[in-house]
Amino acid sequence: MSPNPESRRQTAGATLTELLVALGIAAILLMFAVPLLSRQRAESAVNVATNRTMAALQLARQQALSSGHSLTVCPSADSARCGFGSPAWMLFENLAGGSDARREPTEPLMQRWRLPEGVIVTGTRGYATYQPNTSAATTLSLEFCFGTVPAARRRIIVSQTGRARVIRPATNAAPAPCPA
Repeated sequence: MSPNPESRRQTAGATLTELLVALGIAAILLMFAVPLLSRQRAESAVNVATNRTMAALQLARQQALSSGHSLTVCPSADSARCGFGSPAWMLFENLAGGSDARREPTEPLMQRWRLPEGVIVTGTRGYATYQPNTSAATTLSLEFCFGTVPAARRRIIVSQTGRARVIRPATNAAPAPCPA
């Protein structure tokens, strides 16, 4: 016996009401997912920026001890002067007579990198310098945050001996906005 064509038409698909309910549920789930994904993206960008800078600080410390020259890690828009406000960073070797916060044309540029988009860095000093002995480094604090998600932040602290460490600010208080 062949199936009734009328019954096949009724079970072949979803009704308009069922489709609208499914779209409504999907929209509600998406509404909750977008802020979570934005925060996760911001935290990931801050982690990448912090880890990349930590690696450069550790390399600068090792190279200063092995080469006998001081090395500087800093943000720099033009690969010559150190200063906050640029997503581009550099690691360069300071030759005798050079400035810690400025790369002379004869000083070798060892690394250059960019921070992920949206990451803002502030700190107590615009550069970290490592001298060729174990107890001579500039003390500083660098804070990395994401412009639209102020809770996504990490801080690098460099001690007088040159040891760099990462801390996460306390999450029990409302985070201050990132500087513009």
